[in-house]
Amino acid sequence: DEFCDWYIEMVKPRLYRTDDADSKTAALWTLQKVLIGGLKLLHPYMPFITEEIFTTLQSKEESIMISSWPEVREDFRFPKEAESIENIKDAVRAVRAVRNDRQVPPSRKAKIFVVSEKEEILSMFADNKLFFETLASASETVLLKDKAGVPDGALSVILPSAALYLPLADLMDVKAEIARLEKEEKRLQTELKRSAGMLSNEKFLAKAPASKIEAEREKQKAYEEQMRGVLEELENLRKL
Repeated sequence: DEFCDWYIEMVKPRLYRTDDADSKTAALWTLQKVLIGGLKLLHPYMPFITEEIFTTLQSKEESIMISSWPEVREDFRFPKEAESIENIKDAVRAVRAVRNDRQVPPSRKAKIFVVSEKEEILSMFADNKLFFETLASASETVLLKDKAGVPDGALSVILPSAALYLPLADLMDVKAEIARLEKEEKRLQTELKRSAGMLSNEKFLAKAPASKIEAEREKQKAYEEQMRGVLEELENLRKL
């Protein structure tokens, strides 16, 4: 998870950049170092495939079976930087959750406003801007000390040390989304009318099992809750 899902994705922009050879070299060295170390740890359990990958990746050591065992190095510990990366990962997870709820495809980029009164938090996002924008599908990161520059109707993501805002207009085709919600509103109106008719029908109430009546009441509550959400969403979108 740490290596494949996070680090590899984080360094991809550095690998493709042509204006910073040192950064690219450092990223490649770290990728190889971690992967080779992982292969050595896996070798007792997966001897053949790890040997094949090991000899393909490097030529300094003849075989993984007689290679040196990985050792812990204190000079490879970076606690402050590690904490910053964990905070960035939390922010990425939160942004992805909001995007998933809205079914926004990863290919659609959105501007992200980062609001915090703490200068160190804004500096953290500035230092990790490339990673954050890549993993959060951000077109741009705007750092602010207050909400004055945040567009109305932006979706909010609240973190312990900062608030992130994503403009709805960046995440979706607003007109198409309004049309979809209006269609959903009509569907819910039909369901609510049907449910109300059943629950006001004396014959249904007299003959139907109690479990079926209760199930219909639960459906009605669910439809009402969905309708409130749709109407609230429509109100917000129509303000844009």
